[in-house]
Amino acid sequence: MEVLQHFSHVHPLVFNDEGSQESVEEIHCCACGESVSGPRFSCMECGFHLDKNCAEAPVKMNNPFHRSHSLDLPTSTPCGAGNPLCGFCNNICEKFVYHCSCELNFHIKCALFSKTIAENRLGVFLMFP
Repeated sequence: MEVLQHFSHVHPLVFNDEGSQESVEEIHCCACGESVSGPRFSCMECGFHLDKNCAEAPVKMNNPFHRSHSLDLPTSTPCGAGNPLCGFCNNICEKFVYHCSCELNFHIKCALFSKTIAENRLGVFLMFP
């Protein structure tokens, strides 16, 4: 049994690679808010769930779309008043947010998606003037 002590949660999280068929209640990832139907890490004490991608997201990342500074993943939204807008999709940020000291924010999924796209396809874009 794989156990993860995630920085965002006080209890240990247990890996579950099965879908959410064991429950009629839909399970949502506490990091991104999306429905989880595949592999996830779950708290057996309080019902906290993270899909596998969010659970394995780095606490600090360099994103090719924001080369000026690194992005940090705090356990709470770093903004004092209201929810910030995501610098990638321009929607309101809720749940886990990558934050930069220059006030740029990315949803966790947008940060991971944009980094993956840039890493996998940057060479294609560099071929065109």
